[in-house]
Amino acid sequence: MPPLISHNKLIEDDWRPVGDDQIIGDGEKVIISLARLRQQWDALARMHLTLAVELEPTAAVDQLVPFLDHLEMVVLHFDTFTDGRAFSQARLLRGRHLFSGDIRAVGDVLCDQLSFMRRCGFNQFQLAVDQDIDLAFRLFADISRHYQRASLGLVTE
Repeated sequence: MPPLISHNKLIEDDWRPVGDDQIIGDGEKVIISLARLRQQWDALARMHLTLAVELEPTAAVDQLVPFLDHLEMVVLHFDTFTDGRAFSQARLLRGRHLFSGDIRAVGDVLCDQLSFMRRCGFNQFQLAVDQDIDLAFRLFADISRHYQRASLGLVTE
């Protein structure tokens, strides 16, 4: 499993990704697809779950709005490091929709993009398998001055 950084600490991942056809037990901490969330919401809402959803890069963030108050985390996928749609999705979640849960970056997550990801609202990073965890922590501070507001309302001068 690739390293997972959460709130600037290396952690073990305690979430279970669940496919659309897999059974979910009451009381679990699961990551499900947007399609499953939408199709099975009534049943899921009756269960005692800690719930996260994985949003594909092509999906509109607005589809999550009815569920945001019930989600602990949104997982955004980088198919390649050149695909910046997840940056926009994170920014919309934090800025427009005021989502306060965790936002996790997965897929082709490179060390040199971590500072930018954090400024867009990500607070969890599952690094690509070829990335150096020590380098990742050093690069979080690679930009010392920011001239625009971050999605979390932080401004450094």
